[in-house]
Amino acid sequence: MQLEFLHPAWLALALLAPVVWFWPRTADAHGTGRARWPCALRSLVIVLLAVGLARPALWTADERERALCIADLSPSVEAGARARLLAELPRWAAAQPARVEPLLIAIGATDEERRALAPAFAAVQSVAEGAGGSALAAALGAAARAIPSGARGSVTLASDGAATALDFGTALFELQERGLPVHVLELERAPQPARLARFATRELLRVGHSARLEVELAGQGADLELALHAADGRLIEQRGGIDCPGRAHVVFEYEPAAAGFVELELRLAGQAAVLRQVFAVEEPLEVLYVSGRVADGAARLGDWLGRGWRWTSWTPSDASDVPDLARYDLALLDDVPAAAVPDALELALLAAVRDQGLGLAMCGGEAAFGPGGWGQSPLAAALPVEAVQKEEKRDPSTTLVVIIDTSGSMGGERIQLAKEVARLALARLLPHDKAGIVEFYGAKRWALPIQPASNTIEIARALNRMDAGGGTVILPAIEEAFYGLQNVETRYKHVLVLTDGGVESGAFEPLLRRMADEDIAVSTVLIGPEAHSEFLVDIANWGKGRFYSVPDRFNLPEVLLKQPTSSRLPAYQPGTFTLAARGGPGWWGATDLGAVPPVAGYVETRARPAAEVLLEVEVARHPLLASWHHGLGRATALTTEPLGPGTAPWRAWSDAGRALGRVFARTAADGRARFALRAERRGRAVELVAERRRAGDERPLVERLDASGRVLSRVALEPRADGLFRGRLHAAPDEPLYFRARAEPGPGGAADEPASYAVSNARADRLDELAGGPAPRLDFERLLRAGAGERVELASFARFVPRAGGGSEPLRLVALAPWCFALALCVWLAEILLRRRDRLANPVA
Repeated sequence: MQLEFLHPAWLALALLAPVVWFWPRTADAHGTGRARWPCALRSLVIVLLAVGLARPALWTADERERALCIADLSPSVEAGARARLLAELPRWAAAQPARVEPLLIAIGATDEERRALAPAFAAVQSVAEGAGGSALAAALGAAARAIPSGARGSVTLASDGAATALDFGTALFELQERGLPVHVLELERAPQPARLARFATRELLRVGHSARLEVELAGQGADLELALHAADGRLIEQRGGIDCPGRAHVVFEYEPAAAGFVELELRLAGQAAVLRQVFAVEEPLEVLYVSGRVADGAARLGDWLGRGWRWTSWTPSDASDVPDLARYDLALLDDVPAAAVPDALELALLAAVRDQGLGLAMCGGEAAFGPGGWGQSPLAAALPVEAVQKEEKRDPSTTLVVIIDTSGSMGGERIQLAKEVARLALARLLPHDKAGIVEFYGAKRWALPIQPASNTIEIARALNRMDAGGGTVILPAIEEAFYGLQNVETRYKHVLVLTDGGVESGAFEPLLRRMADEDIAVSTVLIGPEAHSEFLVDIANWGKGRFYSVPDRFNLPEVLLKQPTSSRLPAYQPGTFTLAARGGPGWWGATDLGAVPPVAGYVETRARPAAEVLLEVEVARHPLLASWHHGLGRATALTTEPLGPGTAPWRAWSDAGRALGRVFARTAADGRARFALRAERRGRAVELVAERRRAGDERPLVERLDASGRVLSRVALEPRADGLFRGRLHAAPDEPLYFRARAEPGPGGAADEPASYAVSNARADRLDELAGGPAPRLDFERLLRAGAGERVELASFARFVPRAGGGSEPLRLVALAPWCFALALCVWLAEILLRRRDRLANPVA
């Protein structure tokens, strides 16, 4: 046993006990002095009261087990299952062994039901419902407190699992830590008619931009009709034929008309309840439009994309003229060549995208991307696509005439070397080339008249028939080749002279220079061990050819006959190209991606590895629309002209403007307003968070408004980190709150800068489990695994004896305060009787 005082400070009250010996003054029965017994009894009363207020408690050993049942009797449980559970609970309590003390925690039970269950249990505790549903968290927490610390016990949860909040984790963790198993009896959930559960949006509402409003229905219903209304009752959109087999999602497209706040209503046909929600609406986006080829492009794009944009056309007046990019959310370069954009603006755009989060979009055809010279520009690093410039390699046609010296001096190995060099040179020709062979041996003749190089058999035969014999006469052979080439039409003409370097006199230089003037090159090859021949070098120089030396078969030259050329192919691809769409609703909204028309032309590019391709050419897989993050900003590339012939098929597409506008809106920085503001409601507390969107030292000016936009008060926010400010205020949960944030007027901000808006809608502290709500049901399978419990069926529940756990230090707390108060009352009554007896024994005359 161990005695413990829970509030020991009250023991100081016992110090007042001696006071009664001095006041009030009384005499004993003989009138000779103070009465001792009354004073002693009064002192004892004070001491007992002081001890009782100090809340003494006695810890004693407790070997009993507690079998606690949490009975969910809330309206979410099916009526038949609820009635059977009520009938089985007394039988379950009676089935427990004698050492086990049955306890009950009832959720949502009536007073009559609690009175009926009380005789069967050692204790019955009631947990009230929260916001129309069961309070599982409160019941589990009460179960942990009902089983004393260190005692053995178990918890049996009979429920449908429907919860009003995700706050039962703490109680379950405590039960698990104490080793108390949690057994589960899963009850059937009552079918509920379809109701409105949630009405929200995941994106920012902006003037002129279509936003997705997400509606969640919970319950059972078929062929439902849902209507979206403005606050004044005006019908915005109506949707019918909705089936809800337990949960359903409906999406409305809504385009706000003015900045500030807008209140919308959802109405479900056949129900009187209306779900109202207030949304904050931002100003239109500011666009810097840069174009060099498109006439009146800003106005035409504005008509196409809608009213959610403010366009500023800009044309550079000089190389140093750079606009203030901080004023804009998006910079759009529309079919403008790189040469038309000053270097200062290009570098400013790159820095603004990377460091300030400015949105960048480039689009166009023959003046954009690779054709526009953007491939090597600094701004190309920010684009999600790479410029592709393909080249076509061409092998021009050539006519080669080989002149072979077959004089007597070429006998033996030399003629074989000459033939091998000739074979190598002729083998370099392609089928569209031509070849001929002239031999000289004192006279000259065409061993192979000029013919296509594809006649390889004839060429081989002509070479094989040659043999050495005769004198060396080179000039007539060169003249014969020259005349033979006059009637040939090829890009290159080449004469290759193979000899051992015999010298003869003649007018070589005039002939060779004339041949060079007519684009006929003459090269020479020295056959034999000699390393050099001044005569052959001169011939090669006059003929603008090359000189080669072949001393043996191990040093055969690679004769250069022609130079392959290449030409750039146009990157802009005209034609009709079917597109494949990528990306989800966040990019396209409600756009039917299967209806995207083809394009009539685009610029061939290659997507960067980290880029997100939203549209691509179906066959070639070239990106048509791609986007990615670059630094703090986003860059998007449309490789066709939005207003040119490339998108001519889109003119008849009704969703073209909305789809393209949504992509540009996702690209935009949304950074003109200096601060992003959000409001988070937690019961009666509303926390405001303002985050600075770009570098600076401005502080936010946050104002609370009424529904009409009138300023009610100013909210003070304190800095918590660089660029992050927080503040808190309190309001009733059913009161909607409206806020506006902008930079404080001063050096860093101007009072006319765009503001950010935030709204904290009215809501209850807890969710309605009958309406479904976003809170999920309690996961019984995970609960059984974590709590080491068993699953019980309702049919066998009356005979179920739960397995107990815990019991490391079984103690029982006995409260002694009531005994102290009762004893103090008895002593006080005894003191009264004693004084009355004395008065009766000694009456006063």
